[in-house]
Amino acid sequence: MTSTAPPRTAARSRQGPPLVVRDVDGPAEMADCVALYERVMGLRPGDGSLNPRLLTALQHNSGLVVGAFLGDHLVGFTYSFLAREHGTDGSGRRLYQYSQLAVVAHERQGLGIGRLLKLGQRDRCLAEGTTLIRWAYDPMQTRNAHFNLDVLGAVVDTFKPAMYGTSGFGAATGESTDRFIVSWHLDGTARPAGPAPEPPPGGHRAGEVYDEGEDRIVVLPDDWDRLRAETGPEHAARLRGRVSRTFARLLADRTAVSCVRLPDGLAAYRFIPRAAAHGPTPRP
Repeated sequence: MTSTAPPRTAARSRQGPPLVVRDVDGPAEMADCVALYERVMGLRPGDGSLNPRLLTALQHNSGLVVGAFLGDHLVGFTYSFLAREHGTDGSGRRLYQYSQLAVVAHERQGLGIGRLLKLGQRDRCLAEGTTLIRWAYDPMQTRNAHFNLDVLGAVVDTFKPAMYGTSGFGAATGESTDRFIVSWHLDGTARPAGPAPEPPPGGHRAGEVYDEGEDRIVVLPDDWDRLRAETGPEHAARLRGRVSRTFARLLADRTAVSCVRLPDGLAAYRFIPRAAAHGPTPRP
């Protein structure tokens, strides 16, 4: 298979081969992607999965399957498919890649591999003339939010409550599958990183909304899985429901542009007026 963008290669370490981000190639590597996905997501029988034939079909029909390899060993991958906007007035037919997932092996997480995968995906899109990538993520996962918004420079302007149903799968079994839709504009102007929110008198509290000029700050726990384990699923579900209603209200005329950690185990989203939001390019 011929790629339209050169592989991305990370610096060689003293302990092994360089990390190479390139197109996944052939049935054996596609099967490795499926196995890695099932292992990282902790899927149970009946949760559903991928299969090599689906990934191969996507790749040969305008989709992208990009992997991160240490030598011949797959340590992460992402896949996407070509999608089209649908304007209600017949306009807005822009094409974009919808990135369905990105996974990195447990033992390799926190090493920057996810960032290299997304940049490799960006390279492939730009080489083919596509300037927009979208994907979904759980807004309660604030570390993912920080990566998407502050590291890559994407924005969120759509909220889909229970996008995949009212009960998740794998490690998220029993949780509502609420999702933010991320838009990563590859042809815009880089947006400067915003300031961390100023603490109000008495400090921030999880689930609360704070005004900061024209911006709105929504505070969450910085580790949703830990909160759910410590307080129980019922408390977490109530907090999710309350915050989800806030997200839906704010995204009616605002855009989420940042999510940063705060003291005391908290994190904060920043929502700005939609007219002030601009499509950013990823930070290198």
